[in-house]
Amino acid sequence: MGTEEFFMDANAVNQAVREGKSLAGQDLSGLDLNNIDFSGADLTGCNFRKTNLQGANLSKSKLINCDLRLADLSKSNLFHADLTGSKLRRANLTGSIRLGCTINRSALKGAFIAGDIAYLED
Repeated sequence: MGTEEFFMDANAVNQAVREGKSLAGQDLSGLDLNNIDFSGADLTGCNFRKTNLQGANLSKSKLINCDLRLADLSKSNLFHADLTGSKLRRANLTGSIRLGCTINRSALKGAFIAGDIAYLED
């Protein structure tokens, strides 16, 4: 699966993840992907703009160079996720777990963060 794949809904995304397919480079903008288990997934270069990822398990996932602007990541698990180079402006990270998460601190400018558990690594 490459960038030619197109996902219309959460069921198709969830099925691809369960089958271990790479979602790298996919346009997943605006989808409702709450509570999906993306743990360990390669999501490099994905467009998650305005995507609902509330409660999603993104632990140990590769979210390198993703567009997460305006995404809802509240109550998500980003334990040891790699968000290097990702855009998080106006993303909602309220209550998310980011222990050991790799992220550029400058990418958090304009992100909404409150009541969270965070330990960030540069």
